[in-house]
Amino acid sequence: MANAATKRVVTLADHRASEETSDVPAELGASPLYGVAMLKIAMELKKSVTGDLDDILSGVLGSMNLPEADFRDFLAKNGGLLRTIAARKRY
Repeated sequence: MANAATKRVVTLADHRASEETSDVPAELGASPLYGVAMLKIAMELKKSVTGDLDDILSGVLGSMNLPEADFRDFLAKNGGLLRTIAARKRY
């Protein structure tokens, strides 16, 4: 009985396909800093007594070097969460 060499073939799954089907919105995936900006804006709203939402939003986005128009589009597509929160808190 001769000792024959056995060959093993392993096929790896392509992970790129699973990344496309994730639950993360495309806009958030495009700029992960949008989530950070939303947190910073929320913190500024919380500590601000007379701050206007638009002024706070512009200030935070300016300090983070994020394009304001793109961020506002992101908010509009995702239900305007900050404006809703600000309206409830009467900012």
